[in-house]
Amino acid sequence: MMRKFVFLFLIILSTNIYADIIKITILGSGTPRVNIDRFSQSILVEHKSDKFLFDVGRGALLRLSQSNIFPHEIDNIFFTHLHSDHILGFSDILMTGWIYHRQSGLNVFGPKGTRNFIDSTFKAFEEDIKVRSMAPEKLDKNNLQTNIKIISDGYIHKENGLTIEAFSVKHEPFTDAFGFKISNNNYCMVISGDTTYTEQVLEKAKDCDLLIHEIAHASEHTLNKYPKAKGIISYHTNAQQISKIINTVKPRLTVLNHVLSLDGTSDDEILKEIKKNTSHEVIIAKDLMSIDLKEEIYIYKQKKL
Repeated sequence: MMRKFVFLFLIILSTNIYADIIKITILGSGTPRVNIDRFSQSILVEHKSDKFLFDVGRGALLRLSQSNIFPHEIDNIFFTHLHSDHILGFSDILMTGWIYHRQSGLNVFGPKGTRNFIDSTFKAFEEDIKVRSMAPEKLDKNNLQTNIKIISDGYIHKENGLTIEAFSVKHEPFTDAFGFKISNNNYCMVISGDTTYTEQVLEKAKDCDLLIHEIAHASEHTLNKYPKAKGIISYHTNAQQISKIINTVKPRLTVLNHVLSLDGTSDDEILKEIKKNTSHEVIIAKDLMSIDLKEEIYIYKQKKL
């Protein structure tokens, strides 16, 4: 009898641990630059049966397809800010998900300006919506409705055991730009969004398991020769700042995303520079890289179609 009890206990324990796994897939690890291997930023977070998108950059829907996820499976989208490379793929998710018979509207969480962006998207597709609502398709307009929540610093969304907290970051001239802390009972992670060195990131990511942080790089020669490059770097995070952040936060794993190299420096060279100043585990994101956040963090590549 005792053996049966222990066996049952282990099954329940194993099931609960598995249920608390947070799976992250980097759909897009790039920037506004056009790169077939590195689409612009979008991060998929899966917890239990729920799926959350953080930013929807160029090609996000294609990467979802490569991950065997259909557009109508996405119900929740969070915007870090409204730079074009973080929102270009939204209309694709919205409209193609409708064509795939999404059964309810999208929940969209974003900064001030999000409502205008979405209203303008509907306006742009007005003719398409009218036609697809008619025979022979007769798509239900109710399933195209969008529930918009304008977020601010400290906004918290809870769903099925997962907590998502928005916090302000520095990405001037945007006055409303956010990172997100995502956690359940066992694990936590932080997505920095686009930002320069920000104390809020240090506070929210302290002792978290996973930090996904942006990275920008330019040599001193480039910065001195091109004033525009210096301006761009000023609202992103450079290698020295990243090292300081990692050494302060001490995550189990840091993944560098939104990889912006203004002078052609390779990923390996950027990583080498960072690792001169930190002994913590750091990798650079690639499109379709997946991470299982659990007792032992597991990193693998989604198989392309």
